[in-house]
Amino acid sequence: MNKQDILTLFGTFLQTYNIEERNGIWQSQSRRFREFWDNRIASSRTQELNDAEIDEIVRILDRSGKGNTAASEVVARAMIPQGAWRRLFRQIKGDSQLAGVLTDVFTCSGDVDKLSASIDKVYKLNEGRRNNLTGKSGHAIGALLAAYDPFANSSVISLNDRRKAIESFGFEEGPDFEKDTVGRKIALSNLAISLGFARLVIRQNARTMSRFLYSEDVKPLWKPAREEEPTPPPPVPAPKSDGGDISLFYMEKQLEDFLIENWDKTELGGRYDLIEEDGELVSQQYKTGIGKIDILAQDKTTKDFVVIELKKDQTSDDTVGQLARYMGWLEEHKTGGKPTKGIIIAAQYDTRLYYALKVVKGVEVYLYRVNFTLEEFKPSADH
Repeated sequence: MNKQDILTLFGTFLQTYNIEERNGIWQSQSRRFREFWDNRIASSRTQELNDAEIDEIVRILDRSGKGNTAASEVVARAMIPQGAWRRLFRQIKGDSQLAGVLTDVFTCSGDVDKLSASIDKVYKLNEGRRNNLTGKSGHAIGALLAAYDPFANSSVISLNDRRKAIESFGFEEGPDFEKDTVGRKIALSNLAISLGFARLVIRQNARTMSRFLYSEDVKPLWKPAREEEPTPPPPVPAPKSDGGDISLFYMEKQLEDFLIENWDKTELGGRYDLIEEDGELVSQQYKTGIGKIDILAQDKTTKDFVVIELKKDQTSDDTVGQLARYMGWLEEHKTGGKPTKGIIIAAQYDTRLYYALKVVKGVEVYLYRVNFTLEEFKPSADH
């Protein structure tokens, strides 16, 4: 890719990208993230984080964050479930050493050696925790860095994407993607992209250059679509409702996130582990060739897979059929024929569910209960 072609593409990009306006947005986004970090994560105050304040920050970090739209200004698509983000932030707040090292990561981004060492220290401290912070691809650390300082840190948060961009544009001084530590890969790839564009006489901030790389005309040049996409399974008809309370449906949607972020405190967490792949939590909405499992876990003792499905506004027959399909898929594609276990979580147990489970072995049912109370408010002079 020659210099003149890149400069022409950048000129075309600027015709629709208002740098001044976007910089103003990201100054505000960065300020909100820093205030959250300093006052709610790094602070010694003991007040627990609530979902609403975490979700507000996730809307900055992740395109898939709850409440975001196609028009939302976000760091990137981080591919981290909402419940996993909540779990991540709560674990960081509960560990002052980890929070302190992450603060070091944010505040030393100008020193490549110090930055890479600090990131590697985070990966070491976070070993064994299932919270998505220290995945092999660097998504979470990359997103956090870009939110803290979007003008110095690339919003190309995936190390795989950074490698493709660096190699396609012929940028120098990048990391050894095969041998270097994750910390060194993140620090050096960020520097290589910045210097690479600067040498082309394109001296713009990291956020602007990230948007340029993912722009419609540029992205196919370094990240072409795969020629052969896997054939998707036939669409599954929308589930039919048993006619229950519609509020239960919305409650169960929240229940999935609640279970993930509070896993260790639940009865399920005492018996089953959430699953990590390459350091990233993949249990929630686990992808299979026939759809997404609500939660995939693993027995702590036997290491057997456990499919957990929430009965979301669908018939008992649909729920059991869906569970059985996922169990069968796992046995064919993941376990070599070794049996899997199933769990259905529902608000109520009915006769349809009873009879359906008589012929489906290895399935348990858990019922959830929600405690809701009202407290009278008595006005006073202070309120």
